[in-house]
Amino acid sequence: MSHFYLPVQWNENPIIAPDALRHHLRVRRIRADQSFQVFNGQGMIADAQMIHEPSDKQTLLTLSNIRRDISCESPYDLILIQGLAANEKMDWIIEKSVELGVKKIIPLQMDRSIVRLDDKKAEKKLSHWEQIIISSCEQCGRSVVPTIEASQTLKSFLSQWDSSSNDLLKIYLSPIADLKLISILKRAPGQGLILMIGPEGGFSPEEDNLIAEKGFIGASIGQRILRTETAGTVAMSAVHALWGQL
Repeated sequence: MSHFYLPVQWNENPIIAPDALRHHLRVRRIRADQSFQVFNGQGMIADAQMIHEPSDKQTLLTLSNIRRDISCESPYDLILIQGLAANEKMDWIIEKSVELGVKKIIPLQMDRSIVRLDDKKAEKKLSHWEQIIISSCEQCGRSVVPTIEASQTLKSFLSQWDSSSNDLLKIYLSPIADLKLISILKRAPGQGLILMIGPEGGFSPEEDNLIAEKGFIGASIGQRILRTETAGTVAMSAVHALWGQL
């Protein structure tokens, strides 16, 4: 069944479909006699049906069987701190992270980041990334929309970081780390994870020291050096495999 984002208030019936949903209904050629699923981004889903065929002006929806369903969400928190990667790479990272159950994404400008965003570009990128997250949720069936923060520098992020603020496992990936990611994950099953990944070129030596000082554990994921857009997908897949979600 098709699965669409419907963030408006559900206490009214019928509901006016937002422009984005109306566009989806036309593109998918969904008819008034067909049911589809909607979600509000906070764990609620419902069966929906159009009162009439979709139009360019207005489409009315009726909702039924409204219920809470977080069966596609991970039972533990998974937070990705990602060094800014170039253009399509960053889009791909965000898309696949959502598919793999990430709860929050924190993009950071790092010393070796190729992309440099001023305030105007950062605001535009944030809006673009939010749309990718929604589309990915629609594709993979999630009912809770992950959050993404506005990009900031690594130093700014670390200056506000309180390592005692939660009990999640804190790991940053480094090809020169002595510890293996797999061995760390096996010792803390289901604890939840904050995973930090560098941009193209990885962390600078200074960044490596700053991150370690904030309580993050350095870990490697094998003999080969992976691209930034590959590392997170591999690491999160390993998390789910070892913690019983695959």
